[in-house]
Amino acid sequence: METVLVNNAYRMMTVAHLLKNSIEIGFADGARGRIPYKDIPEIEERTALSSLALPNPYEMVLGTVRGETVEIPWDFARHYCDAAYRPAIEAIAMKGRRTLGERIRDFRESAGLTQAALAQAANIGRVTLVRLEKGEQSPRFKTLDAIAKALGRHTTDLLVEPESLFPPATQHPGAIPKQSDPQYGPGRNGSEGLIPVG
Repeated sequence: METVLVNNAYRMMTVAHLLKNSIEIGFADGARGRIPYKDIPEIEERTALSSLALPNPYEMVLGTVRGETVEIPWDFARHYCDAAYRPAIEAIAMKGRRTLGERIRDFRESAGLTQAALAQAANIGRVTLVRLEKGEQSPRFKTLDAIAKALGRHTTDLLVEPESLFPPATQHPGAIPKQSDPQYGPGRNGSEGLIPVG
């Protein structure tokens, strides 16, 4: 009999164990790997950890003895399980970082803010904002949320492509309307036609 996996099983972390020099991670599709502590700058060694949690299948949260939390997304963990996965995900991540950076810059400029002013309002370093706008690094959710609030926007505004940027589709008789169309009502899954980056 053929094995059938849940959709996106390769993205779902299902188990994590703290080992002496690494964190062993397992995914729903059976892939397993080890993330060395030295590859997590905020941790670097086992003694820096106080807790480990998988609050959802897409993120691992590490607690440090200093009282900080470190979020490890599924895609960071995945490349330790599958060597062929790393180049593909890095290309996708780079594109996503650039797109996000362009959106942040566009919103900042349309609000008439300098990089220094936005960085101060979001309580982040200006260098961090410069790197984010250039697509050189990915923000933590907390940072992204702070930037969105400083811009007077919702975090999803930074993560999704505004529908106004897409040319209107020609609707033909019998076509199923998008979930965000007024005649269709709100999206059943809450997506409202949002398109994720990357």
